[in-house]
Amino acid sequence: MREGSAPPQLQDRTESSSPPAMTANPFVILYVEDNDYIRESFAVLLATAERRIVCVADGAGARQAMREQKVNLLMTDINLPDGSGLDVAREALQQNPRLPVIVCSGSDLRDVAGSLGPTAHSLGKPFDPDELEALVERLVRRST
Repeated sequence: MREGSAPPQLQDRTESSSPPAMTANPFVILYVEDNDYIRESFAVLLATAERRIVCVADGAGARQAMREQKVNLLMTDINLPDGSGLDVAREALQQNPRLPVIVCSGSDLRDVAGSLGPTAHSLGKPFDPDELEALVERLVRRST
């Protein structure tokens, strides 16, 4: 956790824990990643007092989370146990064409992200935590 920052606002749908108290209108990031260690590590990195991170391990969890709440940013791995993160991104963008989306993979995704539309961005794995934070912060500023 960054020095002087509030406790992280996490909600991991893979566990039955209730989320801690958060700001009145948090910026909700839906993070779809099947690797538990990566999902938990980067969720903690991304969480601030103004951001709530909803973590899911697969496409089904992502679809359920998007039905249950307003999502301000979708960050998804491409290879999920129950399909493609690209399909999740396409479905989310059909519902909200202005939704910022970050697609993550060990492969080069620039062309794929570009095919999703102007709000989609690619991030190669392994990604630098500072690069991820800078991209998320830029997208948060554009959305508010």
